[in-house]
Amino acid sequence: MCRPKYYKVFYAINPWMSVDNPADNKKAVRQWEVLKEKIEQCGAKVVVMELEEDAKDLPDIVFTANAGIVRGKQVYLANFTHEQRKPEWKINEKWFKENGFTTYFNPDIPHEGTGDALWINEGKVLLAGVGPRSDARALEDIHQKLQKDGGDFKVLPLKLIDPRFYHLDTAICPLNDNLAMYFPKAFDEAGQNELKKHLELIPVEESEAQKFACNSVVIGNNVIMNQGSEKIAKVLESRGFKVHFVAMSEYLKSGGSAKCLTLRLDFDWYKG
Repeated sequence: MCRPKYYKVFYAINPWMSVDNPADNKKAVRQWEVLKEKIEQCGAKVVVMELEEDAKDLPDIVFTANAGIVRGKQVYLANFTHEQRKPEWKINEKWFKENGFTTYFNPDIPHEGTGDALWINEGKVLLAGVGPRSDARALEDIHQKLQKDGGDFKVLPLKLIDPRFYHLDTAICPLNDNLAMYFPKAFDEAGQNELKKHLELIPVEESEAQKFACNSVVIGNNVIMNQGSEKIAKVLESRGFKVHFVAMSEYLKSGGSAKCLTLRLDFDWYKG
């Protein structure tokens, strides 16, 4: 996670953002701290990236899910689509190198990290969002680079068709290797069919998808999500999950929620 020292809304690069609806930084910091504490209570260790002055104009760097795709001790760094976020990669690269990761970066093709890349099937399949932020041309390079550490895997491209769900992790949330919750209408028909071949899927209603129910943090049988999605919470609880609601109002103003604020650095299936 990245401490939201400079978090604010002063530009608009997705349908949720408006300069007329600014974020309250103090409130955002409190919400971030509650999320961090909840993640730790659920059994995960949180490593925090602290920001320096060079990040003062990069409010969205707090959304660490977009920093890159992690596999073992490698990370494929994001090349952001919008100019406002492009400088983030250099700060992210520095942090990853200092923490022992091998980094890859392709400056020619846009791709926005784990925002558009989710592992399933014990790391053998990478769900890859293709849409307003991530270009399909990046997938071959991602596959080539990341299979060096941890073996081969399949890349499953999924076209995103609703601009409100501009990143894959706003539209689908793997709950374990075989089960996920998702908002079907965020995907084209081909993508929905491909997902059904690989996962058991629990649909999320549009009203709760808009509250970023799919942008949840999953730790074992714990699901941490933005407050207000009681219907899907009941479904998850009936399947043996424990749902923890947290307030994410200030981050919704940037089009993000709990999952966007985190980047998982290790996986049970990785033995390297």
